[in-house]
Amino acid sequence: MTNFTRRDFLYLAGMSAAPLALLESGRLTPAWAEDKFTIASAGGSWGEGVKKNFVEAPKFDATYKVSVDYAQQLESVTTSKIMAQCGNPPYSVSGHGEAEAILMADGGCIDEYDLDIVTNYKDIYDTAKLPPRHDLKKYWGSFVMLVFALTYNTKEASKPTSFQDLFSAKYKNRVGIPAYGWYGMYWLHAVNKSLGGNEDDISPGMEMAARLVKQQGALIMENVDQGMKMFTRGDVVMAPFWNGRTFALQENGVPADIAYPPGSIQIGNGVLILKGTHFREAAQHYVNITLDGQYQLGMTELFKYPPSNKTTKLPPKFAHYAIPESSFANMAPLDWTKINQNREKYLDRWNKEVLG
Repeated sequence: MTNFTRRDFLYLAGMSAAPLALLESGRLTPAWAEDKFTIASAGGSWGEGVKKNFVEAPKFDATYKVSVDYAQQLESVTTSKIMAQCGNPPYSVSGHGEAEAILMADGGCIDEYDLDIVTNYKDIYDTAKLPPRHDLKKYWGSFVMLVFALTYNTKEASKPTSFQDLFSAKYKNRVGIPAYGWYGMYWLHAVNKSLGGNEDDISPGMEMAARLVKQQGALIMENVDQGMKMFTRGDVVMAPFWNGRTFALQENGVPADIAYPPGSIQIGNGVLILKGTHFREAAQHYVNITLDGQYQLGMTELFKYPPSNKTTKLPPKFAHYAIPESSFANMAPLDWTKINQNREKYLDRWNKEVLG
């Protein structure tokens, strides 16, 4: 399995050198922080949705007799903390996209799903699962179908057919791109593929991002809530953004829609069970709840993403949230093993070439 270096940790969360040196030398032993069943997830409205639908709605704490706590922060920050305390986790379960899930699987920091408990796993779309890695066969399944595509203001922008439409002169200083530490890394690699690049050659995508910022005046979206505000205020009229959040903008009266040009990407958010958790059985039951279509529809109602459980039918009022079948041909397949091997190098390039 992959051994994580000090530089990996610095990449993920900007941890200071002093605590890392103490950890490496054995002079600092991480204490158990998991005195409660602790759910790590993104914060803001997403974190509240996780709490409402996967804890409160199924009465998780009462049913499984645990006291529940929450750790809400950027997924990259959570990942660095889990890796720093691999096998001695500060959380019980943690929600992540594919890149971080693979990184932690390679590091031996997560446990496999027990399919005698996680019975809903069999009903999840195959595109919402990750293939086996090492000795892990079933360890991650997204509970929603998220797509990062191209959202636009229908009154001020024409429907885009390509990410190159972000360069239109009429949108100068009014386009956005996602921060690398948020989902910019995912978007960058996907659009790079559409430009002829690959996981070992990120230059086409990096050059495009740099031109968008330096020549087109693109604004950096640091997180989803900031992106929602930018579209609502009219600061941006076009940006790579989420399918579900675009529908939320519509329902809030913002003239927005989404297109799925080549370079779009399907992204998941699935729950990992952390190796060494004090609450392993409860963690298995928690994962099973997240893969239950009934509770996934609660997330659909809040965030407009269709459920990943293929036995769950969207109610008529949610039917337009479905991802168009034709759009899947435009979604870039990515090799996250290769990407993870170059994470630090590509972050350095982003900081120098795009932001510098």
